[in-house]
Amino acid sequence: MNHLNLAMLLALLTLFAALANAADKRPNIIVILSDDAGFTDLNSFGGEIDTPNLTALANQGVRFSSFYTNARCSPTRATLLSGVDAAHVGFGGGVVGDWVRELPFDAHRARLPYHQPLVSELLAGNGYQTMMVGKWHLGGSYIKQQPHLKQWWLDSHPPMMKLTDEEMEQDYLALPPQRGFQQSFVFHGAQGNLFYTPDDQHDYYEGNQKAKLKYDYDYQMHCYADNAFSKKHYGACHGKSGKNFYATDSMTDRAVEMIQQAAKKDQPFFMYVAYRAPHKPLQAPEHLVQKYLKRYADLQKIADDRHAGLVAQGLFPANAKTRNANAMWTEQSAQKIEKFRLQSAVHAAMMEKMDENIGKLLEGLKKTGEYDNTLVLYFSDNGSASHIGDLMNAPYTGVKALLWEGGARAHSIAAWPGVIAPGTINDDVVWVGDLLPTFLEISGTEFPAQFRGATPRQPDGRSILKSLKGQSMEPPEALFFNDKGQQSVIYQGRWKLLIEPGWYLQTLAQPGTAYELYDLSKDPGETNNLAAKMPELVTKLEKMCEVWKQQNNIVDYAEIIKIKPNDPY
Repeated sequence: MNHLNLAMLLALLTLFAALANAADKRPNIIVILSDDAGFTDLNSFGGEIDTPNLTALANQGVRFSSFYTNARCSPTRATLLSGVDAAHVGFGGGVVGDWVRELPFDAHRARLPYHQPLVSELLAGNGYQTMMVGKWHLGGSYIKQQPHLKQWWLDSHPPMMKLTDEEMEQDYLALPPQRGFQQSFVFHGAQGNLFYTPDDQHDYYEGNQKAKLKYDYDYQMHCYADNAFSKKHYGACHGKSGKNFYATDSMTDRAVEMIQQAAKKDQPFFMYVAYRAPHKPLQAPEHLVQKYLKRYADLQKIADDRHAGLVAQGLFPANAKTRNANAMWTEQSAQKIEKFRLQSAVHAAMMEKMDENIGKLLEGLKKTGEYDNTLVLYFSDNGSASHIGDLMNAPYTGVKALLWEGGARAHSIAAWPGVIAPGTINDDVVWVGDLLPTFLEISGTEFPAQFRGATPRQPDGRSILKSLKGQSMEPPEALFFNDKGQQSVIYQGRWKLLIEPGWYLQTLAQPGTAYELYDLSKDPGETNNLAAKMPELVTKLEKMCEVWKQQNNIVDYAEIIKIKPNDPY
């Protein structure tokens, strides 16, 4: 070999080495999820709660006016991570990820199956660093390593379910470290104290090990409890002061640490931040609770201002009618109204604290230099819950776990410098199941034909990259929702049929089947029921719902009640 050829070979080898070691410039992805936030809780969605950091994010990106969840915590999370209808991964019909809710039906199993890939697994397999902090609530446990849990499992499951070695292994394989998250700091369940002192037992895990918490904050704690159960489990911290762990703060601190570590590497990262606020138990620093108690002196004005603010933001039609849903603060006793006002104030305090921490998270990202190459997506997992939802979801009707717009439609913001036009509003119909296909497209990741020896279900959503770029997209033909006896479909982004809407025991007590049909393009407040005037459309949509239920193996809730008679809601 002559010197020229040798020099060329060495140059090519150097080039190949440089290319191999070059930083991967694919975008980072951060998903921030709030828990039970109301549609109009944010300043940028017409609300009065101080949320300047989410306002700044909205000003830098796009707000979605028609973003749909699955109307309940776990089903939304299941679809977010899997990209498929929640029933195909065990969270159909409103089931949530706790042992006491598990059922012997695939669609209602309340645990993620190991054969369906999650976005964390797909991105990790394509060169992404994957991280999570916050609430999991998708089933699983360490029962195979913790024998003392066996009796609890047996007490909480129906007799036809058996605790086998395979069952315990599947529980283990359903947890974040086994589902593609290379780093995780999580709370596995639905509900638990947000405040902890050094003397308290806690349920946070770092990877597969019990976490060592940091008690870096000093608050006077407001821990709302209004019944014997909540007083026993969540009321002990009330009125106390001193060094403590507050979940919203400490989750953010851990997320920032993870981002700082990830930014030092050449690979892009996927970060899932699942805040537990403002979900019950209602717990927040006392000074913020007192701030909102003063602000909420006139609750009707708060509701009216939220409606007007949403209209002013261009997120609700000025001429659209709304239902009168003010009974919680006008038709109860003075004592109950005051209780409602206090719960609303703690909720608002939790929202402000979350916003403060989202600001801390984004500032930490900016300090790494990665902000300009990051898609940041924020949304709530559903509308606000029943204890305050009529106020916090105004002007929409309904609350979490109900299928009216107030339960299923959520506020949502996305920012991505250089890709998403700042300060924009997008009215496209977007569903939480659209996010996984979007993340796969922007990361150059293919969905597999085979996964762990099985054929997984292909995503039910579609990429919304065009929407993010400001290009209008046609709505999906149909979006289906199902929650504990209720069924709903949004057809062509316009027509919405609800079958037996409401709490199951209330609808069961009424003769016949209730149908509600709305034209959301003219009536987003769901005030004009067209079911009697358009029976052909009702019949068509009802048949579509029945086909969808069969395809998703949804079990009739009347059968579930026979197994879980004390779990009607």
